[in-house]
Amino acid sequence: MGGLEKPLVHLRGQPLVDHVVAIARPQVASLALNAKPEAASLYRDTSARDLPVLVETFGGEAGPLGGVLAGLEWAAANGASWLATFPADTPFLPHDLVARLLAAAAAEMPAVAVTGDRVQALCALWPVSARTRLAEGVAAGRYRSLWWTLEEFGASHCPFDDEAAFFNVNTKEDLASAGRMLAAP
Repeated sequence: MGGLEKPLVHLRGQPLVDHVVAIARPQVASLALNAKPEAASLYRDTSARDLPVLVETFGGEAGPLGGVLAGLEWAAANGASWLATFPADTPFLPHDLVARLLAAAAAEMPAVAVTGDRVQALCALWPVSARTRLAEGVAAGRYRSLWWTLEEFGASHCPFDDEAAFFNVNTKEDLASAGRMLAAP
């Protein structure tokens, strides 16, 4: 995306993160944003401006797992039992994503969205009780891949038929496609 902070790239006049916040906010009791420390202040002009900004404790080395872990710590500190995760570059997520993940989740086990044979690893529901095991595994280098970690944790798969709902904006071409998707009736 030309070196830009991807969630802040505009899609039809709004940052991508605004589209995700609009979908996620009604589905959860509390919402936070995970960002790199150097990018946290950039979100002040978005709908995420009032959200707590979580920074992972592994210095960016843990990738998405570091963000999940930061979210689990935040959720635990706020008395939550579950953490729902959403990627900030998927502006078409299902409006019932969390409810469906919760219905698919087994006690103390994560649930993850699946389209066809593709695991949508950042669209997941994690039990807060998983944080110690995840932190130990990340620190030991055992957990590096989000997909592999979800499988290791025995995540339930929650099927979704609409693959377009999980469209991920990674390139300028994807951004143009997303704009066309928003404009379509």
